[in-house]
Amino acid sequence: MNPYYKIIASAKVGVMLLVLLFTCSTTPTYAQDDAVKRGETLFKGNCTSCHNMWKKMTGPALAGSHEKYEREWLYKWIKNSQALVKAGDPQANAIFNEYGGSVMTSFAFSNEQIDDVLAYIADATAKGPQTPVAVEGGAASGGDTSGTTSMFMGIILLILFAIIFILSRLTGTLNNLVKEKMGQLVPESVPLERKLFSKKMMAAVSLAGMILLGYYTVGSAQMLGRQQGYQPDQPIKFSHELHAGVNKIDCQYCHSGAANGKSAVVPSANVCMNCHKAVSEGPEHGKKEIQKIYDAVGWDPEKQAYIEGAEEKPIEWVRIHNLPDHVFFSHAQHVTAGGVECQTCHGPIETMAKVKQHNSLGMGWCINCHRETNVQFTTNDYYQAYEKYHDDLKDGKIKQVTVEDIGGLECQKCHY
Repeated sequence: MNPYYKIIASAKVGVMLLVLLFTCSTTPTYAQDDAVKRGETLFKGNCTSCHNMWKKMTGPALAGSHEKYEREWLYKWIKNSQALVKAGDPQANAIFNEYGGSVMTSFAFSNEQIDDVLAYIADATAKGPQTPVAVEGGAASGGDTSGTTSMFMGIILLILFAIIFILSRLTGTLNNLVKEKMGQLVPESVPLERKLFSKKMMAAVSLAGMILLGYYTVGSAQMLGRQQGYQPDQPIKFSHELHAGVNKIDCQYCHSGAANGKSAVVPSANVCMNCHKAVSEGPEHGKKEIQKIYDAVGWDPEKQAYIEGAEEKPIEWVRIHNLPDHVFFSHAQHVTAGGVECQTCHGPIETMAKVKQHNSLGMGWCINCHRETNVQFTTNDYYQAYEKYHDDLKDGKIKQVTVEDIGGLECQKCHY
């Protein structure tokens, strides 16, 4: 065999191995990534109202806590911190006293869910504090470079496949030269354009095109009506970061319908006036934005009285979270019966100076939550009617009950 043929054939094999190694090395560890993602969802939905990774808030900064404390101790602390405090646990009492006797909420998490949260904390600790990057519209992001990385990987793979194609052509040519020299029959060379536009190739391209078109059509159809990331300007620059975060105003003080009905309700301007009769100037916008509330209700801040004969004007807030008409959702069912925190669906609302839709609120997202969320059976009288599950829990036949177990995936529960 021609030595040049051997060299090029070896080179082609080497490049193919390089492609394989490159593909394998850039394949993420899905199990770990899944745990981090699940942990991030749990952390942002339940922990961010009191904790930050890198600075003290109502509770301690959590970066490095996965290594600072033993795993079994963390299970007990997260599930029932006060039980450890009352038992005289030195670590529990040290934290409890350091933060002025603030009682940490008890979470009905499984050990696996706590492991996911700790995996997220470990991942965030390893990455270090993320510097927000300014983007269009003044919003900030964590500088996610996944799109750039994917594009770079795609370019590298295209180059490698191009090299394989060129080497394949060279080896074919050299092989024909060797056959011709040895007196063997050399097959007629087929022009490249005829290969590219052959019936088999055209059929393969057409099939691939149909598959891709179907994939993107289904994906686009699923995203119809979705508003994840939607962050419109509001008629008044109301900051949840200031009210719910800095001033610790409970969500249900303003959104009073969340515990009792289907809608959380948009608070009326009269609710705003409970505080803003006294507070007439804000830390960022001064009197300008608060004056818009006074104009809506007809209030004279100088005289500290309502203007006689003034007509109340509704504040035209822009709706952000909006489910399709055929979807039934009750805030009371989740907030009162389920004990779900606002952040589970709305994200870290207490950190948003300008509110946006944090999650997709799509059907798949809701179903995953119902499959993973444990029902608080032992602490919520609402579920006393489920005697069988209570008996099974006591007998050790089951370890937990999820929303799925009590019918949370039945079609008619959410769809009319």
